[in-house]
Amino acid sequence: MKAILLARVSSEEQENTQSIPAQVDRLQYYAKRKGFTQVETHQITESSTKDTRRKFEKIIETIKHSKEPIALVVETIDRLQRGFRESILLNEYLKAGKLELHFLRENLVMSKDSNSSEHLRWDMGVMFAKNYVMQLSDNVKRSFERKIASKEWLRESPIGYMNERDENDKSQIYPDPERAHFIVRLFELYAAGNHSMITLVKEAKDMGLRSKNNKILGTSAIENILKNPFYYGYMLIKGQIYPHKYEPLIGKELFDKAKSVREGWHKKPCKYQAIPFAFRGIIQCKACGSIITGEIKKAKYTYYHCGKR
Repeated sequence: MKAILLARVSSEEQENTQSIPAQVDRLQYYAKRKGFTQVETHQITESSTKDTRRKFEKIIETIKHSKEPIALVVETIDRLQRGFRESILLNEYLKAGKLELHFLRENLVMSKDSNSSEHLRWDMGVMFAKNYVMQLSDNVKRSFERKIASKEWLRESPIGYMNERDENDKSQIYPDPERAHFIVRLFELYAAGNHSMITLVKEAKDMGLRSKNNKILGTSAIENILKNPFYYGYMLIKGQIYPHKYEPLIGKELFDKAKSVREGWHKKPCKYQAIPFAFRGIIQCKACGSIITGEIKKAKYTYYHCGKR
């Protein structure tokens, strides 16, 4: 019988150690003892979700198109699957006689002739693997909540800040002495109301402000800077803002002023724009703040008045 050997680790750190080679050695020894003909060996790092799924699908395709049964050999159940989604598909090939599952640590072989007790052992192994994943998820959530309560940022700092290790080897975030003042200047220029995102791109380029990867900032990058509350002392996480403990670059008043300019940029200052009045959308009423409206009278004179009369 042909065999596919699957070695799987949970992180890149394990991949860089001897975990993968040790698994492969055990799987090859088992296949040789069983008299299998090795077809191929797959190595999967679970931290790469897309790559994991792609390699698993490749194994399934091999089983699907094989003209003879294939033994899929893994060290333990949780190396093959962490949930019941794959069980349905694998069970179809088991019943069709196209697949055997060999789990070394559990000393369990699943085939078309497996009884209910063996299926129960398989399901229990999958259940324990799934429970392990759920516990990891709970730990991540608790860590996430603890970080927020400590006012700590969870990712790489935004442009204008830099990450450094303190004396306790903990990651800390400080204003970037080379970029922080440029960020402040961007907010000041935009809040003045005389710039668009496009002109700010030019200003940033002229100032020498670039990304952390030394790339020129585009309009989307500039807009993300102006939208980021991190610069006035808050961090945006999953649609919610929380205070952070790091030094702000600007005050909230400047941030809100820039926000007001940004949100009002695409609004039409007047209802009708067919006639190109010289001061359309520029002058505001001192009494109520409404935009002054232009109107032509006697077919040649332009009069301006408050839109609210």
